[in-house]
Amino acid sequence: MTTTTAVTLAGATGLTGGFSLKSILTSPHAFDLTVLTRRSLSDTPTPINPSTKLTTRLYNDLFTAPTDEHSIAQPGGIYISCLGTTRAKAGGTAQQEKIDLDLNRDLAARAKKDGADTMILVSSGGASATSRSFYLRIKGQLEEDVKVMGFGHVVILRPGFLLGERPEKRFFEGLAQPVFRFLGKFSSEATNVGAAIAYLAANPPSEKLSVLYDAEIVSCAKQYHEAKAQSGSK
Repeated sequence: MTTTTAVTLAGATGLTGGFSLKSILTSPHAFDLTVLTRRSLSDTPTPINPSTKLTTRLYNDLFTAPTDEHSIAQPGGIYISCLGTTRAKAGGTAQQEKIDLDLNRDLAARAKKDGADTMILVSSGGASATSRSFYLRIKGQLEEDVKVMGFGHVVILRPGFLLGERPEKRFFEGLAQPVFRFLGKFSSEATNVGAAIAYLAANPPSEKLSVLYDAEIVSCAKQYHEAKAQSGSK
């Protein structure tokens, strides 16, 4: 009998979210996946497991999702947040904080209210609620907030500078990526983050709190690909 895991994903049109979506759909594990998004999904792969189901929940404004009359997560399911933006794209630090911190926190709280048992959060290396860096401070504050929401399990991924082809071009990131790829230890491949999330969704840690850095992320990604190879999936 196939065991299907209920998963809700926010941020699927971004870099890590896009790779997470692809990895979940091409996983040999069966998922009942709901994606919360403002934009229609494109180039979505056909699920490898015939029992995997994808539901896209489109919102004109994602800020309305936390008060949706319908549940955004299933009881006992997993809520994954890859949601994030930049100061330039948001239009300033105040707007970025509303998305990266406030909206993320409200969505997580709603998922918990709906009965989600596990939260997987993509944060950032160096995140700290007391950091002098605005970006690392709001990432760290979000981590602290989700830890006390009452999830049975919280998994926090802290990748380095993310490497990968984004749906939208970011000029300065485009310049920085070759440098960080050369430095290696300060960066993380977004493909590994996506694969790791798919692996963790299929195999949630038993610990109440898990914090994963790049080495652990790469290890989970490797196990994801090994599971695919063993199942005969490409």
